[in-house]
Amino acid sequence: MRSSRVFIATLIVACICVATPRAQTVPPIVGTWKLNREKSQMPAVPAGWLDIRHYALRPDGYLVGLLMTSNDRGVHYLQFTAKSDGKDYPEYSDDLLADMIAAARPTTRTYAETAVDEFTTAWTDKVNGKVVASGRKIVSKDRQTLTITVHGRSQVTVYDRQ
Repeated sequence: MRSSRVFIATLIVACICVATPRAQTVPPIVGTWKLNREKSQMPAVPAGWLDIRHYALRPDGYLVGLLMTSNDRGVHYLQFTAKSDGKDYPEYSDDLLADMIAAARPTTRTYAETAVDEFTTAWTDKVNGKVVASGRKIVSKDRQTLTITVHGRSQVTVYDRQ
């Protein structure tokens, strides 16, 4: 009798463990990052340039990326909501959104990414279906540095976790 109760209790616990969804793994890129101009290799950046990236993971598994820049012409943003599945997802900027509202037309820009490993993501930007930029986002093993490379350009931007 006792052994059957132990068996049933063990079976119930096993069923609960199998049926309970596992906690979603949060990618190391999630958080806020600020451009480190001294460590970056990129064209001359004007004085007063501010470049901050923020990545958040939604409960449904979508990664929301937001890039905020500020310069002498104002504040600008670029945003995407995507999964790391290689599919194209709409990408929006302040200019594109204004165009969408004024002209009532959808965005022509898309973003896709694929996880290479836990710390590396391959990404692609397209306009009208044509690749305009691609590269990699790499988070350091200590999760304090984000390095973004752009293929075909001698551009490497380095961000520090905030």
